[in-house]
Amino acid sequence: MERMPSDRLLLLPTLNEEEALTALAMEIPKDFDVLVVDGGSTDSTQKVAESLGYAFVSQKFGKGKGCGVRTGMEYFLASGYRYLAMIDADYTNDPRELPRMIEVLAQGYDIALGSRDKQQQIEHLGRLSLFVNLSTSALVSLAYGRDLPDIQTGYWTFGRRAIETLYPELRAGGFEIEYDIVYTSWRKGLRIGYRPVTFRRRRGQSKFTYYLRLKQVYFGLTYVGKSLWLMLRRPPGKVGSRP
Repeated sequence: MERMPSDRLLLLPTLNEEEALTALAMEIPKDFDVLVVDGGSTDSTQKVAESLGYAFVSQKFGKGKGCGVRTGMEYFLASGYRYLAMIDADYTNDPRELPRMIEVLAQGYDIALGSRDKQQQIEHLGRLSLFVNLSTSALVSLAYGRDLPDIQTGYWTFGRRAIETLYPELRAGGFEIEYDIVYTSWRKGLRIGYRPVTFRRRRGQSKFTYYLRLKQVYFGLTYVGKSLWLMLRRPPGKVGSRP
């Protein structure tokens, strides 16, 4: 039977993830098309992706995860897809969670993030990583007046309107992309929901050092500072209201 065209695109930003891509393949729901946006892999990531029938493009705009995400958004907007999903391509995120995250969008949200199980984060990332994540998530939630329990999650789903709004505004090149997405969503009045998701051990070698985890605190403070400055400069009701 011929496969019906999908309205769902799954974005996988990659850098040397041949092992994880192979492991993820059997778990990706059949109603998702897959796009691999690669940041310059030197292993067989491209070969594996193409053997699985995935679309493969090299990222634009520079190095870093943020550049890969923005490249994927550009690809999405040039297509006819209705939903864009994104997970980390290192196997820590389970793609079988994504259909339930898209259901969150049907409740009137523009974006849904996955809130990872805390005990699983401790088991696979450590207590320091969880502390940094909870601290920055609480800080951003307080600043924006929104419930954002896992700001550093790799699980995201977006409606088309959200990508149309976000893509022209995003500037982040690296791991601060999640902060940029949330900051821009708040500034543009997009609604963010969430649902609990699972988290597991990655496949392959991690690229996220303790130094980068501590930089996340800096990124969080930077974007909160930008938000406070914007609120001080604009009249009440002008920031974060729905268009």
